[in-house]
Amino acid sequence: MHAVTIVDGHLEWREHPDPEPGTGEVLVRVRAAGLNGADRLQVAGLYPPPPGAPVDIPGLELAGEVLALGPGANRFAVGDRVMAVVAGGGQAQRAVVNERHLLPIPDGIGWVEAGGFAEVFTTAHDALFTQAHLSLGERVCVHGAAGGVGTAGVQLAVAAGASVVATVRNPERHDDVASLGATVVDPDDFAAHGPFDVVLELVGAPNLPADVAALATGGRIAVIGVGAGAKAELNLLALMGA
Repeated sequence: MHAVTIVDGHLEWREHPDPEPGTGEVLVRVRAAGLNGADRLQVAGLYPPPPGAPVDIPGLELAGEVLALGPGANRFAVGDRVMAVVAGGGQAQRAVVNERHLLPIPDGIGWVEAGGFAEVFTTAHDALFTQAHLSLGERVCVHGAAGGVGTAGVQLAVAAGASVVATVRNPERHDDVASLGATVVDPDDFAAHGPFDVVLELVGAPNLPADVAALATGGRIAVIGVGAGAKAELNLLALMGA
């Protein structure tokens, strides 16, 4: 097979041995693979892949069709359309995936859409529902809503019956995010639209003091992104009042 390969800080299309599925694993013919921030960091040598993942083939999500089943794998059949979040190696013609990490692709969803779905939507879903326990009718603020996880978070929150405010710095992206069902505001003005039951933080530390101040009583902040900074000073009195 061939794969996107990291060579001295840049990418090349190189040949690799075909992978073989082990126990509980599935061999997938990759039709599309997403490009995420961690992939760019891996190319720059700043993101070591988890143990067992290819060190020179990026790709954290993929979509494709099942080519073969390893011993004990029985959740899918050869020919099934599947998508997955993987530890690495997604940007290749073939990939071996544990069957527990695979999801069926719904009818009507193309390869490109499926290839960029799993990472952002599972991340946003976990933050909103598993971590922040978002409920019907609550108010949500999504910071950095024009990115992949941000747009996924907006759509999931709207679908769950929440009222969503989305912060977007680039005016050219306002209409795109608004079309997903959110009220789009400038990041500097979001607090005026609170209080919020849930804040989905995709920007980082500079927002944290204002996030806390804009929380409703019992509100929750789910931090996913720290691109603008990882350390913030927090007023404990404001936190106690949230």
